[in-house]
Amino acid sequence: MKITLERLRYRGSFNKQKATELDNGNFVYDNEKVFDFYFGYYKQSLSQSVSSNAFNYLKDKVTIVVRHSEHFVIATNDTSFTITLPKPNDKTYNIASINPDYEVNGYDVLVLSTVGETTSPSGLG
Repeated sequence: MKITLERLRYRGSFNKQKATELDNGNFVYDNEKVFDFYFGYYKQSLSQSVSSNAFNYLKDKVTIVVRHSEHFVIATNDTSFTITLPKPNDKTYNIASINPDYEVNGYDVLVLSTVGETTSPSGLG
């Protein structure tokens, strides 16, 4: 995939969720920023989505491309790490899946799901 730095024009935040217990025993979760990163939106054509048998899985997700970082790979299996994006997608997300690129100057493709949604593709196992 041919990606240039100019495509990474948006700024997101990589966070670690921190739980605080209230006096009544309930917990409040806050995002503590670990670092900011630049990203670009990644669009798949309909034929790519259908051929990957993931159209229903991807329709409610946000797909972005970022410079490779091992932090994103680790966050795939640890839901305490979150990502926040600017408007119009200004929600808190978990990394549902990743296509990492371990090459020098590689770019990762991240599929994000809002916090609280299931991350396993329906109908795919």
